[in-house]
Amino acid sequence: MMTFPQYYSLRYFVWIFSSLIFWGSLSFSEDKITEINETTKNYWSHLPLKTPEVPEVNNSDWVKNPIDAFILSKLSKNGLKPNPPATKAELARRAYLNITGIAPTPKQVSKFVDDNSPDAWEKLVSNLLDSPQYGEKWARHWLDVVRYAESNGFERDSNKPHIWRYRDWVIDAYNNDKPYDRFIMEQIAGDELEDVDHESMIATGFFRLMQWDDEPVDRLQARYDVLDDIVRVTTEGFLGMTLGCARCHDSKVDPIKQKDYYSFMAFFNGVTNNDKGRGVVVDLNQVGDPKQREELQKNRQNKITDLSNRIAAIEKIANVRFAKLDAELSKNLQNNSSVSDENLFIANHRKREQKWFYTTQKPADDWSAVGFRAKEAKWKSGIAPFGGSVPNENGKTPWKTPEIWLQTSFQLTSIPKALKMQVYYDEDIEVYLNGQEIVNLKGFVTKYVDVPLDKKALSALQTGRNVVSVHLKNKGGGQFFDMSLESTESQTVTVKIADLILDRGAEIFSEEQVNTYRQFTNDLKKLRTPQTKGPLQAMVVKEFGTNAQQLHVHYRGNANVKGDPVEPGFPPILGENSPQIPTPKPGQKTTGRRTVLAKWMTDPTNPRTSRVAVNRVWQTHFGKGICATTSDFGYLGEKPTHPKLLDWMATEFVKGGWSVKELQKMIMLSNTYKMSSRSQEEALAKDPQNKLVWRFNMRRMSAEEIRDNILSVTGQLNLKMGGESFYSKLDDAVLATSSTKGGKWGNSTPEERNRRAVYIKIKRSLKDPMLTGFDFADTDAPCPQRFTTTVATQALNLLNSNFVNDKAAIFAKRLEEEVKGDMSARIKRGLEIVTSKPANPNSVKIAEEMVKKLKSDHGLDDQAALQRFCLVALNMNEFIFVD
Repeated sequence: MMTFPQYYSLRYFVWIFSSLIFWGSLSFSEDKITEINETTKNYWSHLPLKTPEVPEVNNSDWVKNPIDAFILSKLSKNGLKPNPPATKAELARRAYLNITGIAPTPKQVSKFVDDNSPDAWEKLVSNLLDSPQYGEKWARHWLDVVRYAESNGFERDSNKPHIWRYRDWVIDAYNNDKPYDRFIMEQIAGDELEDVDHESMIATGFFRLMQWDDEPVDRLQARYDVLDDIVRVTTEGFLGMTLGCARCHDSKVDPIKQKDYYSFMAFFNGVTNNDKGRGVVVDLNQVGDPKQREELQKNRQNKITDLSNRIAAIEKIANVRFAKLDAELSKNLQNNSSVSDENLFIANHRKREQKWFYTTQKPADDWSAVGFRAKEAKWKSGIAPFGGSVPNENGKTPWKTPEIWLQTSFQLTSIPKALKMQVYYDEDIEVYLNGQEIVNLKGFVTKYVDVPLDKKALSALQTGRNVVSVHLKNKGGGQFFDMSLESTESQTVTVKIADLILDRGAEIFSEEQVNTYRQFTNDLKKLRTPQTKGPLQAMVVKEFGTNAQQLHVHYRGNANVKGDPVEPGFPPILGENSPQIPTPKPGQKTTGRRTVLAKWMTDPTNPRTSRVAVNRVWQTHFGKGICATTSDFGYLGEKPTHPKLLDWMATEFVKGGWSVKELQKMIMLSNTYKMSSRSQEEALAKDPQNKLVWRFNMRRMSAEEIRDNILSVTGQLNLKMGGESFYSKLDDAVLATSSTKGGKWGNSTPEERNRRAVYIKIKRSLKDPMLTGFDFADTDAPCPQRFTTTVATQALNLLNSNFVNDKAAIFAKRLEEEVKGDMSARIKRGLEIVTSKPANPNSVKIAEEMVKKLKSDHGLDDQAALQRFCLVALNMNEFIFVD
């Protein structure tokens, strides 16, 4: 048996031997890799960008675009063939999860599978890229890179106020396909731009994402720790360069001197600390002088015009398509008007605000009578809609109780000849007009429906005051109510095209296109909402003034030991080193250094920026970058497997206006992306890590995707976008681990907690176990790639956590409501929902046998057995893995 000293002696020997092998592998030339010389200048990531020739290949039929040519050429040289294509069902699920992070419904998959048009795949990809959920999925990758969190870390882990606006800015940037060069400019120097606006100011929250100690032992050292953090995130995130390695001494593996590190830091030396009183949180409505605010308003108006044009274009197409669909309907369409307000007695929220009085306590028996005054009865008042979040809608006045009573009124000078009512309700509704019951409905709806009104309703009307009273019952959750009542003087009703698209858009557009239209209209509504109700606060960058203090080299990284002075400079290995900093203009409040840096980083000739950006996009689609070390393109990083492909895409990316969506579309339309993930014995033997890309890499869903898709299959996923983060429900045992005794953790409503995981409050010292258990990003440092682990706690989480068990019960309830039949039909439907495809007969048979055993051997009734089946279904590999 090996003794303790022998064991550690052996480990020490292995460590020394492996180190010699590693360092020996770097010494491939007599030139030193830590100096600027011909060897380092010709290193792949330091070379100027040039468009390489697209290789010619034998199997040209397989080549859909140049990406395929580069991949196939290298496969052929290594005696390998690309995998056959994935099935259409697999491709649909892959695309939905890859682009939106939400698996498709069986109906969405069937629609694509049944579409035999030549451009079916391209249409699906385009629609998904236009989906609002795209930005929520892809923003998360960038938030990992910049170590996004909403607290400062350290002992007290205090909140970063309003930093969620930065997260929303990233989401909007992806959804709006903000050019990547602009994406960089706004984060680095958004406050210094000539066309500064609210968005560009919010983007500078990039500088406030780091950990921050409010009571450091050595404040000067803490200051340099913060600047070091900014340098590391900027160089690793945008340039794939580990400049931070030269903080204490010259880099041991790259041509980066300690002076280069501090010269780069000098660009940020004017940035203030996160201290209170430093203007870190500002009212964006008060930023700048009156002239700048006037410019902000001008930019705002330009965005309103742009969105209005986009909406008008969609409505124009809708007019044509609705005309083909329903000629009679097309005669009555109006693009920008609806039935006049004069004929609108009660409005739903799409038309205007409507005030109601309400109570959740059973009122007096005469509550629906015309003489009953809800205001005098001390009923509360609220704006419709009432309830929480339901598909495509959000309540304004909370309602969670099983019953609610409401009342509103309107005035008439004459009695109309016809009435129209539209209502959104859940379960039971009774509507009374001047004490007469005119509507009594039961059932479950998830959209606005037209309710026919007969002569009884007309006879109940009177000139003067008319009272509408409503009683709703909802014991199953998902409360929501909204309604409108209006006059229709003729048999034909003039309708608004906007309402028609939202109500019946699925008849002429894809679901994704309707979502895009909804997003456009929501964005326009936000822009048109005046900001005078209060301050628009955000956490942004601020500088001490136009003159930054002199920065020095600090020996061994010690802030208290100064060396030679330095001026702002770029890493010499990447070209020009001594930039010209413009003289500050009158009224300028910053040094202007960050703008110089941002312009250099976004210069098309910069050899790193576009390569790094393209490589990150490739990694997110395929699971691994062409250069596997996405934040390190230096000598310690890995060399690219397909350097010419990387350069070709990088040059095309820049030529195409730095459009991330166009880059993604190009990748997804390639046959390389559409390959099956199945294994080949010969290929596995030659290339077990799939570096040559002979197949698509199967992957497990991310932590957020698992959570969001569990909510999706239950039907509870709330697609409300933006705004303050919500607090997930944490067990007492988790709360007890808080870094501060009695540390506060909010209590969001159930509807809010059903929003997507990207909106969860991220507190550095207190994270959701559901996320951390499935490899959520470390928020203390940049996370260029999440590594997938497989540990026992993940299985325990999916089987035993309160969250998953609660959702399994709700999933079972959904199956009971949707499938009015035997257990077998419910099992089949459940498997279809979780796998996004027709249920495998063998899987159905196995599940049936399991349910039978649960009932016979464990005494469970049908409901409990169905819940257990749903729990197992949520644990299936077919659910949590993506082919």
